[in-house]
Amino acid sequence: MKTLPTSDMTKFEYQLNNPCKHLPGTIERKENIEKIQKNLLISYVSDSTGCGHIRNVFPMTYLNAVAGKEGKVVPFIAPFFIYQHDFLVRCRSMFFQRVMSPGQIPQIKRFKELQKKYKFKMVYDIDDFIWDGWEKGEKIPDYNMASSKIDQRTKEATIEIMNMMDTVCVSTDFLKKYLVEKGGVTSNVVVVPNAVPKYFWQGHGRRPLIKRKLEKPRVIYTGSPTHYCNARELRGDWENEWTEWVIKNVRDNKIDFCVMGGLPWFFRSIKNKILIVPWVNSFTYHLPILKFNPDFGIAPLVPNYFNYSKSDIKHIEYCAAGCVSIGTTFTNGMPSPYDDNLVKVTDNVKMTELDDIVFNKYSEPDLFNKTITEQYDMLDRNGRWLDSPKFINQFAQHF
Repeated sequence: MKTLPTSDMTKFEYQLNNPCKHLPGTIERKENIEKIQKNLLISYVSDSTGCGHIRNVFPMTYLNAVAGKEGKVVPFIAPFFIYQHDFLVRCRSMFFQRVMSPGQIPQIKRFKELQKKYKFKMVYDIDDFIWDGWEKGEKIPDYNMASSKIDQRTKEATIEIMNMMDTVCVSTDFLKKYLVEKGGVTSNVVVVPNAVPKYFWQGHGRRPLIKRKLEKPRVIYTGSPTHYCNARELRGDWENEWTEWVIKNVRDNKIDFCVMGGLPWFFRSIKNKILIVPWVNSFTYHLPILKFNPDFGIAPLVPNYFNYSKSDIKHIEYCAAGCVSIGTTFTNGMPSPYDDNLVKVTDNVKMTELDDIVFNKYSEPDLFNKTITEQYDMLDRNGRWLDSPKFINQFAQHF
């Protein structure tokens, strides 16, 4: 798939004039057995928040736009498990995103038995760390609200379900290695990095380059409330000097600060001086970020297995928004989602270093413009746009 339908005027006109037309399926009759074109991709979404959309809804919807009308593969996002014959006989693959309930094991076993008859492929997807181990931080951290919700039976069920799959998709190399070496997953595990929709983030093109030094930088934090805990007042991934840096510079009127997803408890003292964006749905999530027009996006982290497994989704969102992405790396040698960032700090970063990065180095036009341009180029070059041929081919090859 070297070009996308929307990048070719002839294909665009064809889609416009034939909105419902598919290439005809091939049906041959032989000894009363129908041979039907197997092009249906049935996709099950278990996570209705960001993960379910980034890993399933958005790519499946776009894949349908790219390949559905030609009949090559027709994704269908199902709200419940389907065992109906006329669906299964056309099904080439099933995609199970984060299916992990012990009560769903019998249903997955039924699909596994039906697979012998209908010859469809079973593909699983998960992009978070949820298991327990013996090493420090080898669990869902206490500050994550999921730590008290995902019980041991559920953690064991995910492994059992994954081992009934032909392929398991994950978002990072670390998560793949963990599942194979420690999780006991025997299915084929592959890495499919996250991508963001270009049509969400760049409807008006790239951000214009700045011509003068940033006098009062706009700084944004888009991490979800799973990175800290308001109920128990745990700072979580903010257990570092980032917290004091934000509070000090907001009070000193040196930065404009925006936090997505609600107000972290440790910012209550400055709540009237910052922009707080309540939780928004995945389809409109990008809009308040673009409206704020941040100069810097920050991603504080502390070392634990949950964060070693995390993807760089915040980084590519910051790159897409046209701001300098400042990621955290770990001093204990473990992998971080931000190891490849152009701008990164360690988990024990000092306030003076943060001041130097934000107020001195990267507020100057030359370095700021060079950085956001290289970030944009990285998204293009590495296929980190959902609507790029490189990502679509990487995603679709497993179906």
